[in-house]
Amino acid sequence: MARPGAHRDRDRRPAALLRSDALRGVCLERTIELDNVRLSVRDWPGLGRAIVHSPDPLSPRSVIDRLAALAPTHRVLSLAPRAGLAYQVTALDLVGVLNQFGFVRPVLVGEGLGCVSVALVAAWHPECAGGLVLVDATCEPPPHDSLEARALRDCPPDWAALRSRWRCTVLELRADDASLLRRIEACAAAPLP
Repeated sequence: MARPGAHRDRDRRPAALLRSDALRGVCLERTIELDNVRLSVRDWPGLGRAIVHSPDPLSPRSVIDRLAALAPTHRVLSLAPRAGLAYQVTALDLVGVLNQFGFVRPVLVGEGLGCVSVALVAAWHPECAGGLVLVDATCEPPPHDSLEARALRDCPPDWAALRSRWRCTVLELRADDASLLRRIEACAAAPLP
C-alpha cells in the first residue's frame, strides 16, 4: 500500500529535458571539502565532456574566461589553487576534485605553473585524463623563496618521464593563440580511445 501523499506512477510526468540554452552564462562558485581541506572551484555547467582548468598559482593572468565560453556545450571547471603549496600537493588536490565530481576522463587544461600539476595527474593517473592541454607551460621557479619555488628548485618535474606516461592527446598552446578555444573544443569532442 502506498504511503499517504505518495505519488502513484500514473501521477508522474516526465521531467523536462535540459537544454543547453538554459545553462548559458551560469557560473557556480563552489567550495568543496576533501580530507579537511577546503577548495574553491568555479563551475560552468554543460552537457558534454568536462574541461578542468588548473591556473597558474602565482600569476593573475588566466584563460578561464575564454574557456568558460565552451559551456554549456562542455562542462568547464576551474580549481583555485591553494597558496603556498608544492606542485605535487596541487596535483593531489586536482585528483581529489576529479574524484569528487566523478568526471570520466575530462580534458585537463593547465596554465603556466598549473601545467605541472595537470602533467603529474595525467602521468600518475592516466585513467583520469581524456586530454591534456598545456597553455604557456613553465616549470621555472619564481624568484622569491616560497614553498612553491623550493619544490620546483629542489625537485623539478622530469618532463621526459612524465611525457612517457601520458596516454591521452596532448596539446601545447600559447595563451595568445587565436585557435586556442577551437583546439581545446576539438580535443574535448574527440572520442575516447
